[in-house]
Amino acid sequence: MHPQHDDVQNADVSVNINEEAQIGGSMDDNANSRPSKNQGMGIINVMSSLPMAMMNTYLTNVWNLSLTNAAGIVNIWEGSSEILPIALAYLSDTLLSTYPVHLMRTIVYTIGLGLLAMSTPSVFSKFTGTCSDDQPECIGLTQLIMFFTSLALMAVGIPDTKFLKTELQLKKIKIQPKLPDSDKQSIIVLIVGAIGGTLFSAVVNPWSLRFGIPAIFCIAATSFLVASFIAHSGSRPKEGNPEGNLLTNMARVLVASAFKISQKLPDDPAQLYENIDQSNVQSLSHTRGLRWLDKAAIILPNESQENKWKLCTVTQVEETKLVIRTIPLFISFAFCGLVKSIGNTYFLEQANNMNPKLGNLELPFLFLPMLYELMKLYWESALKQNPATYSVIANSVVCCTIAASVERQRLHEIRRHDLLDDPQETIPMSVLWLVPQFNFLSMVASYFEKRVENLFPDEIPLSRRTYLIHFAHGASGVGTVGGVLSVYVVGKISEIGGKNWFQYTLNRSRLDRYYWTLSALGALNIVVSVLSSWKKVLQSFIWWIILFGWHSYL
Repeated sequence: MHPQHDDVQNADVSVNINEEAQIGGSMDDNANSRPSKNQGMGIINVMSSLPMAMMNTYLTNVWNLSLTNAAGIVNIWEGSSEILPIALAYLSDTLLSTYPVHLMRTIVYTIGLGLLAMSTPSVFSKFTGTCSDDQPECIGLTQLIMFFTSLALMAVGIPDTKFLKTELQLKKIKIQPKLPDSDKQSIIVLIVGAIGGTLFSAVVNPWSLRFGIPAIFCIAATSFLVASFIAHSGSRPKEGNPEGNLLTNMARVLVASAFKISQKLPDDPAQLYENIDQSNVQSLSHTRGLRWLDKAAIILPNESQENKWKLCTVTQVEETKLVIRTIPLFISFAFCGLVKSIGNTYFLEQANNMNPKLGNLELPFLFLPMLYELMKLYWESALKQNPATYSVIANSVVCCTIAASVERQRLHEIRRHDLLDDPQETIPMSVLWLVPQFNFLSMVASYFEKRVENLFPDEIPLSRRTYLIHFAHGASGVGTVGGVLSVYVVGKISEIGGKNWFQYTLNRSRLDRYYWTLSALGALNIVVSVLSSWKKVLQSFIWWIILFGWHSYL
């Protein structure tokens, strides 16, 4: 049995994945130490960021959708792509192994990206009898079906090399073909991809090519990955999970505790059931709190230990407790997802009609999204310590505050030049004004990834951490999807005071007030995160008195 662990909120123990990965494994022990030659997944990762960075602009310019409808489609797609991996992790544990599932995701994503390119008006116009211009009247039923099918496939299949490496290492699997490590080769791939993507958007104008060229790259890279997988399939180790599937175990604990709700808990926790015969299963010690779940481990007279839906081990109960105790953190992660959702939607829509020139040089369309990716790379390498949850939220607040100030200035320029009803006209305000908010948005994403990576204490079994990481990302995805609901709710509330903040065009909307609302929600989230003890409550109360007194004095 392991020492009793603290609540996950106070966990500050970093997980050295590379050390754990050296334990066991049936492949060559030096397989991961040699330089990686397979950059196919790295190329796919870079290419997968291009279409969605352009999606909101495509929907508003070509489909002529309103600002909120276009952002809603993008947010639902992004959120779903973070939630669905939970189901895929279950599939990986029960039916398939880790690498085939991720390879399947890559293939599905590539098919979806190809359908996205073919859904543009110019591709099948001769067969559908529609026009070929990038105009809303050229979007027929065929294009609609292909477009939404492509989004569904891309949401299921969006690849993530970094998470695949982490999952393989947590399960102690060394596998061929080797995946790109977080080394100079992977960094070079990302930098070259970001620069290439930026130049690509400057040269290519037709939307069929903007979506089609990344699809061609992904098809080539996926073909290489499939060939490599087939070539090494004979030497692939078989995965096993002696602890069982976490989702199934949680369901069993809830069902068993419900069956025994009327039973009295023993005074000595040692009388609860724990299968100690499985020496290869890492056990968790009993903890106080959520005692109603302990009833799942009560041993009743003449009860068969083979019925796993009526009798669970202490370890399975503690795993369920851990997930429930993590729910407050997941709420904070959901807010991070809500803030991240405005990056590929409202931020890029702001940039769409701002002045793109830097002196005599015209900045490409994808300059800001690719700069965002490079900033994420910088902050991921610069961040050495595990950030606290409130520091992640603090960056979100700063990001929204800067965005609100910039949007207020942009609206001022629009009114000054009488451009309220000319949404296609270029606003005489440099797009570089948006760089600071993209920088803090990249910090939010990087700090979130680091926080999730080091969230759980050492005594949590390695095979469980992959699920908990999926849960954390799923919570972020819920926040991203919830961005659609937040826009609707905030818009309805704003109508009480007069006009809805979200109008058909960006120029008529009041995004600055929405950003201020997100800043206020983030500040409230920080207060809730910090107020974890009476001392911090007292300190915060004193600070609020000081700030209120200072504000009154001014």
